[in-house]
Amino acid sequence: MRRRPRSETAPRPPRPPRPRRLLRRRPRRLPRPVLPSSVRARLRPLATPRAVVVLLALTLYAVGAPVTAGVHGVPAGVATGAVLLQCAGLVLALVRARLAVASALAGVLLVALAADPQAGPWPWTVPALLTYGCLLTVLGVRRQWRLGLAAWALSLALTTALVAVADLLTVDSWAVTWVDDAWTDLVVYGSNSALLLGAGSVVGARRRVREELARSRRDTEAEQARRVVLEERNRIARDLHDVVAHSMSVIGVQATTARYRIPDLPPAAQAEFDDIAAQARTALAEMRTLLGVLRSRGDGGDLVPRAGLDGLGELAEGARRAGSTVRLHVDPALGENALPPSAGIVVHRIVQEGLANVVRHATGADVEVVVRRADPGIVVEVRNGPAPEGPAPAADAGGHGLVGVRERAALLGGSVSAAPTADGGFLLRAALPWEPGA
Repeated sequence: MRRRPRSETAPRPPRPPRPRRLLRRRPRRLPRPVLPSSVRARLRPLATPRAVVVLLALTLYAVGAPVTAGVHGVPAGVATGAVLLQCAGLVLALVRARLAVASALAGVLLVALAADPQAGPWPWTVPALLTYGCLLTVLGVRRQWRLGLAAWALSLALTTALVAVADLLTVDSWAVTWVDDAWTDLVVYGSNSALLLGAGSVVGARRRVREELARSRRDTEAEQARRVVLEERNRIARDLHDVVAHSMSVIGVQATTARYRIPDLPPAAQAEFDDIAAQARTALAEMRTLLGVLRSRGDGGDLVPRAGLDGLGELAEGARRAGSTVRLHVDPALGENALPPSAGIVVHRIVQEGLANVVRHATGADVEVVVRRADPGIVVEVRNGPAPEGPAPAADAGGHGLVGVRERAALLGGSVSAAPTADGGFLLRAALPWEPGA
């Protein structure tokens, strides 16, 4: 095989040295096993408090029946029935509390009468003490502490009666020892069961307070939202009342002065104008009677609407005095008398709310207000940039101003969108339908 000359083969570039790893590679973590949604849906009911109580009752039954029969000398059939009554009382506490107490006490009494006093604690065996203590805890958690206290006192009285009768019937000296142990067992039961009942009652009271606080918070928020909506609707109604009242006043004045402004007016036309003036005065009086209650006390100003496109300059000047740089652009096609008064009020309120939000949440930010004609209506935009570093913005006490803006826009059949911008600012945009001359 002939070897190629060096000029015919391209030189290989030198390999860069491989960097030495200073840190050891971390061991790859295995992904956590995720249960399927069907399995999670089946296991979710097991996490409820009712399911926990049922599982606890089954566990106590599975442990208590063999211990009661094997350790305390109770016949197997009697032990099974007695422990079943006790555990059934624990489950019945979820639906029938009084029946649960009766069932549990019947099981405890049956065990005390059939157990061997010298085989272990008497008259309260360990399984019976655990089961009845759990029952008292459940009653306390379920805010039935009065019934729990009655059940504790009844069980204590029953136990005292059993020990007292056993003490009176004891005549042999060898039995004195287990009678003394029975009194000790009574003290242990009374203290432990009272502690469990108190702990359950504390947990139940805490749950009740939390539920009441959550319910009160939800009611307060719902009431505040309703109040804000009603206040805004009242303001809208007052504005519309002012607009309609002003228009009706103008109609009445024009109809009344028609005979003086128009020469040689026929008598029939004069009568027609007089009738129009009378109808206008009647409608104005009825409207003032029905809707005048919407005006707050002390608001005795005239009925001429002051909010409109002419007041946008004052709004911009107020935001400038608050520290913001405001650029106002109003389409010349929307000049004076181009918009109806109701639409002018809506535009004014939207700009007012947008500038107020800037002053509250982004003090000192640059603001651009645009009111322009857009087919087939009007577009109002209040765009602000991010707030510069400076004094902290004022605290917002309401947070429901956009509700009123949407209400006003919906009044004219328009829509409102409010969302943050990519540069950290905010954009309030409203689209209102309007046709010139309509």
